Amino acid sequence: MNLIKRSWLLAVLCLLLAACGADSPTAPAAPPENPPVETAGEPVSGVIFTYNDKDYDLQERNSMVNALMEETPVGGTIVVEGHIVPNVAYYGIFDTETETFIKDIEGANLTWRDDDISTAAYSLWSEIYDYDGGLLKKLDLSDSEYVSGLTWKDSQHLTVEISSINSESPEALEITVGEEPALSEKRASKKRYLGLHEIVPWHQFPVPEAEAFGLTGKDASLYEAAVSQFNREKTPEYFTSDGDLDLILPSVSVFGKYTTDEGNTAYVVNFVRCFFYDLGYGLDDLDNPVYTHESINNLASITLDHNGNLAAFDELGDGEDDSAVYRFCGPLTDIAEKLLAPGGWPEESARIPDTGSYEEMLQQYLDYYFER
Repeated sequence: MNLIKRSWLLAVLCLLLAACGADSPTAPAAPPENPPVETAGEPVSGVIFTYNDKDYDLQERNSMVNALMEETPVGGTIVVEGHIVPNVAYYGIFDTETETFIKDIEGANLTWRDDDISTAAYSLWSEIYDYDGGLLKKLDLSDSEYVSGLTWKDSQHLTVEISSINSESPEALEITVGEEPALSEKRASKKRYLGLHEIVPWHQFPVPEAEAFGLTGKDASLYEAAVSQFNREKTPEYFTSDGDLDLILPSVSVFGKYTTDEGNTAYVVNFVRCFFYDLGYGLDDLDNPVYTHESINNLASITLDHNGNLAAFDELGDGEDDSAVYRFCGPLTDIAEKLLAPGGWPEESARIPDTGSYEEMLQQYLDYYFER
């Protein structure tokens, strides 16, 4: 009996020890020498386009670009295509003579005629736009349909390829976009064929041109220089930060000019930014548009070469001291002193465009670009 009892106690003890061993913690595993680095969600460091050994970061043109897709020569330009999301791309129009980007387009299916980028058309979701952002056609697409291609048939007709997730074969739709104007009809051709009583979004207001205000020669060059620094394509942040803003127009008033050491002409100007709000809702009567506006002015220097091309643009920065004003004015120290004097303001030798008020400047813009 005692032997049996001892055997039974030993068996129970072994079972208890086995159970305790199963629950005891094990030694922690040694960490890997090179732990994996998490990369998901990190921003792309840059999307670089290179021309003549100079790098251009496309993300500085459009922060949503995440890959360089294609570079296509078109006349004196290169169309630089960047990927944003499926069915939306970035197209940067790069001028090979000035080696600068002259236009930024966000859309898809960019197409053009005769090696002329100014004939370009592109789609953005269900809408077709021209090179200047003018609406050519708004398509009535179902939720399953999308524009998958654009092709010019001739100067008046554009073929739109429409695909569907429910069909393997795309359909072709031909739209008429207007006649190709003769040179003498250039002014009329620039008018926007938007019917009144429509809300005009900010990206459909054309970037202003010198000829819209009848400017020629030096005045045209100075105005185009101002537009190059202040337009909806270069400064879209104004519109994204204020949903009521519809149109921005620049103006310059010349204080004086002098010749630089390089033989160029530097103009000391009052650079004015004009902001027009709620205008897109107020165009039922082009003679009496409804809007509110404000303007901001600042000292700037516009330098033109002997051909009237922009050589340099410099604007007085926030917080700069009196010496910067003298630097802008160069040898025109009398203008600098008037600017720095309390309540002082030098006489303006020219206002470009030469309109009596910013309201009149707006009216001239509307008369040029919109049909009655």
